[in-house]
Amino acid sequence: MGKTHDYFSMYREYKTFATFVAFCLSIFAVPVSGSEDVGADSVAVVVGAAVAEPPLPPLPPLPPLHLSVDDVIERVKSLNLDLLIRKEGVQRALAQSYQRRAALLPQFSARAQQTRQMLARGFTSEQFDAPPFNSFGSRIEASVSVFDTQHYAEFKIAQLNYTIEQMDYAVATQDILEQAIMLYFTHLRDLQSVEIALANLKREQELLDLAQQQFDAGAAIRIDVTRAEVRMAVERRALMEAEISVEDSIMALKALLDLDLDQALELDRGVIEALNAPLSAQDYSSMEVLTELRPELQSQQKSLSQAELAKRAVGWQRLPTVELFADWGYDTSRVFDGEEGEAWLVGLRATMPIWEGGRIAAEKREATSAVRQNEYQMRNLRNRIEREFKFSMLEMGSRHAQINIATDEIRLGHDEVDQARERYQEGLGDNLELIEAQIRLAEAERSHLRAVYLYGLSRLAFVRSIGSVERILE
Repeated sequence: MGKTHDYFSMYREYKTFATFVAFCLSIFAVPVSGSEDVGADSVAVVVGAAVAEPPLPPLPPLPPLHLSVDDVIERVKSLNLDLLIRKEGVQRALAQSYQRRAALLPQFSARAQQTRQMLARGFTSEQFDAPPFNSFGSRIEASVSVFDTQHYAEFKIAQLNYTIEQMDYAVATQDILEQAIMLYFTHLRDLQSVEIALANLKREQELLDLAQQQFDAGAAIRIDVTRAEVRMAVERRALMEAEISVEDSIMALKALLDLDLDQALELDRGVIEALNAPLSAQDYSSMEVLTELRPELQSQQKSLSQAELAKRAVGWQRLPTVELFADWGYDTSRVFDGEEGEAWLVGLRATMPIWEGGRIAAEKREATSAVRQNEYQMRNLRNRIEREFKFSMLEMGSRHAQINIATDEIRLGHDEVDQARERYQEGLGDNLELIEAQIRLAEAERSHLRAVYLYGLSRLAFVRSIGSVERILE
């Protein structure tokens, strides 16, 4: 890409220079030697010869990028923009947990203060004459929370929030991986749809040639040729639609992988058909072991724990907080006057709420409701994951069986087409029977492609139901 950019920069600079030369020659054009009267045509020839640009060589096409399913998985994890955005959210949650932890650690600070003050009268209202005076103090201050349940609860909640963000990042990773592999399979299906459309178009062209031959020989009527021409038009339209689908799926995949839309891609054409036959539900010892890997369940469990901790933390607000504080330094009238005196302070402070207007009771009711809400969400999520798992198991078995049925349909379709063509060539009927046989064969080929594609998607749904899209090829 860097060489291409340099190439275009050189081209722009050259073009700008050529335009400048043309402008100068148009102003200061001189007659050609040997002629006293030079017309506009001569000047135009001189200028045209001066600004003639050599033809630029065409840009070399980018080499195709080979992508396997494993390559797509790695690229999504490392370069997908949505995941990079979510990853920064995880880092922010980690930094927030460090901020909450800082309130539990000792705090140190330095303070220096220079003041000038004048006192007017005392509390006894007796007047006295006190001149203004200066005061300077420098302190190193320290404090530490000896017992503060609120700071502790905030730290633990922030830690749980960081874990939740990690689980949500894992959920987003699985969702985007599922989308990327689905687009991978979809593009392979679209490519094969183009191949099927080309094969159908070839058969229809052969049918048209055969109908024309039969018509020229007097063994067929004009409608046979018309039927063949109609079929040619139908298959041309189907080919165009298939080609548009190819472009649509490949551009969606490039956008998801953050690739240049002009970058050519080569995918593994046989990856779907190479998928292993599915196992039955009895081959898995425990569904719970598989579904517990789902990051959604882990995230929801952490959310429930966070709500329970927040509920306990509301009750902790009635407990006292204890803080140890101290400072040490020097006092004098002015800074650096050489008359400093040592000063220090040590203390223990305890605080306990007496009446807060019913705030704690209201927060307790809210926290209790939040716990119940998270419990309902956990049950709902478990039920949904169980349904997804069981349905994906049933769907895989059905889709795989349909592949074998579709394969038999293709074999029978070829036999039917061959027999119908022989009958038509021998003049035993019109070409309507052959057309219908070719339509059924085309539908059988599309049915087989659809069965293979849907089996790949059912495998994808299964590995997503157990929270591990990376295992799609196992």
